[in-house]
Amino acid sequence: MNDFIKMMVNRRTIRRFKQEQIKSDELEQILQAGLFAPNAGGRQSAIIVVCQNAAMNDELGQLNRQTETIVNPSPGRISFEQPSILDDINIKNAFYSAPTVLTLFARKDIYNLTGDCFVAAENMVIAAQSIGIGSCIVGRSSMTFATERGREIQTAWGISDEFEARIHVVFGYPLDETPPKAKPRNDGRVIFAK
Repeated sequence: MNDFIKMMVNRRTIRRFKQEQIKSDELEQILQAGLFAPNAGGRQSAIIVVCQNAAMNDELGQLNRQTETIVNPSPGRISFEQPSILDDINIKNAFYSAPTVLTLFARKDIYNLTGDCFVAAENMVIAAQSIGIGSCIVGRSSMTFATERGREIQTAWGISDEFEARIHVVFGYPLDETPPKAKPRNDGRVIFAK
């Protein structure tokens, strides 16, 4: 296994961050990885909004959290080491107080642009891993921006209603020096067709 693949295999989701903001040159590298991600037809149509405003990120993180109805939270459902909102009902910010939050928007009317956002997100979390930045991909972005407050924020950011938020990606320096352990891989997920 080469070093790049090892890095991908060893990447872990981080939900506990230092409050120190990531450096601008590190953010630029992460963004470049996203901007050069594969995209349908070479359209390059995904929009990435970078928010490093702690108050706005907290508000959006709480709004995002409120879109998820959690029945019977269960410690360890997702992670004992890096609990998610599904593990701990007391976590009120679905962005886990990360200092940098990216929201990726795609046009509503063009096929496959949701996939473009997810590929860009994956490129960015791998880039972040390579430079020691922790990350977490957070869903429910379309529900967050479907709220009245979400629509106000989208308008304030200058994103037309022709676009829909597809995914959030949060970044920061990991609080813990030891990354979480990988869960065992499930069997039967690869099938060779005959």
